[in-house]
Amino acid sequence: MRRILVILLTAAGLVTLGWAYDLPDLGDSSAAVFSSQDERALGREIMSDIRSDSAYFDDPESVDFLNSVGNRLLAVSDDAVGMRFEFFLIQDPTLNAFAMPGGYVGVHTGLMLAAENESELASVLAHEISHVTQHHIARMIEAQEKNMPFSIAAMAAAILAARSNPDASMGAILGAQAGMVQSQLNFSRDNEREADRLGIQRLIKSGYDPRAMMTFFSKLQRFGRFYEGTSPAYLKTHPLTTERLAEIQDRLLNVPYRQVQDRPDFQLIRARIAALVGTPREALHYFEGRTLDPKRPEERPLIYGKAVALWRSGRLDEAMQMLDTVRAVSPPNALFDSLAAAIVHDQGDYAKAIGMYQAALRHYPDQRALNYGYIGSLLDAHRDQEALAAVDNRLMLTRSDYRLYNLQARAYAHEDKQLLSHEALAQSYLLQDNLTAALDQLQIAQRSGGGDFYENSVVEARIKDLKKQLAAKGKKGGGSRLSDHLRDHAL
Repeated sequence: MRRILVILLTAAGLVTLGWAYDLPDLGDSSAAVFSSQDERALGREIMSDIRSDSAYFDDPESVDFLNSVGNRLLAVSDDAVGMRFEFFLIQDPTLNAFAMPGGYVGVHTGLMLAAENESELASVLAHEISHVTQHHIARMIEAQEKNMPFSIAAMAAAILAARSNPDASMGAILGAQAGMVQSQLNFSRDNEREADRLGIQRLIKSGYDPRAMMTFFSKLQRFGRFYEGTSPAYLKTHPLTTERLAEIQDRLLNVPYRQVQDRPDFQLIRARIAALVGTPREALHYFEGRTLDPKRPEERPLIYGKAVALWRSGRLDEAMQMLDTVRAVSPPNALFDSLAAAIVHDQGDYAKAIGMYQAALRHYPDQRALNYGYIGSLLDAHRDQEALAAVDNRLMLTRSDYRLYNLQARAYAHEDKQLLSHEALAQSYLLQDNLTAALDQLQIAQRSGGGDFYENSVVEARIKDLKKQLAAKGKKGGGSRLSDHLRDHAL
């Protein structure tokens, strides 16, 4: 059985993560790069563990905004044609972002809060996209084949470990054999320069301010000077050297200056994240003591953020009053409509909340949070057939949204259609790449005794197919999931 060291590329450089078993035989250098399918499969395996962790920050509004920035960059990226990307958030106060195999790009909530404008956030995503499009991960694996270095830590565990003790996690990585580390650093610096160069091009083509890359990376370097023991995670593996910053500055010399206006939602999303991370008490404390004058445009996002924090704390009347103050002086916004309807829902007035969601959806039909809130309110009002119809309408547009299947499962459970309910849950787990949980749900569905002949036949066929897939994975991975094996061997 062959083993290959798998790595993660952060925006500051290489993090070595662990050994993967029975990955494709890379052969000589000409065949040493993962296929797109191999990279995607490996990324999905890691994401399965990340999604199941409490640090996975699956707030629809925040994630949708992050993906809108990423997709704007991808729209002008010729080297990304045919590639799939998913941008996601991890609740972590450190400043970090990372690219994984298969186009998965993670961003810490701490970085979202540290970015002062949308172009700074875009500069990080542009850099990470370049790591993926240039197949730096596969190229690193090729280099590791020549050096055969040490095992460091498990993939998902390493990504999430910094949440509790970033210094210990990085200390394990940096405490390895000096010679091997140096050879990896030399290779990764080339990757970083390439990602910087291509990232700047993406920023220019997409209409963002390319100077934001220099601004944000310089900010990280300053943070590293002031906080020696707790410098940003960007700087833990490979420092942002003066040479690298000088190269970025040189590339920007002949770029004409132009002022780039942030979208209104950028500051609102930053305030929303601040209201949703940590405990409710910590979130409220973040906004207390701040001057919140709705007449000052720069303070309106903070007013919205405090309304979110009050809603989260259950202080619903205060939350609505706070939200009304900012809505009265601001243009219409889906974020305001979604929060207002959620507050009314939590006050127990489901009929009014449904009406508010319906009105908002006429203006913002594709806003995920509004759709989830609307369907959830229908379910709480026991209008299950309407909820199912709404789910079906959304599934006609996208069949890859696991939350819709969770809502569908609730509706079927209300109608005591247990087979269909558990089948919907199985589909939700499949979309989260959790095959074992999906199989469990299908087996429960089979034992439920409900459904007609056709529905039972479909469930039986899906059970057989999933068992084959799990058996194939077991043969490849020694009977355990890749990420489980890696976690067992973490330092």
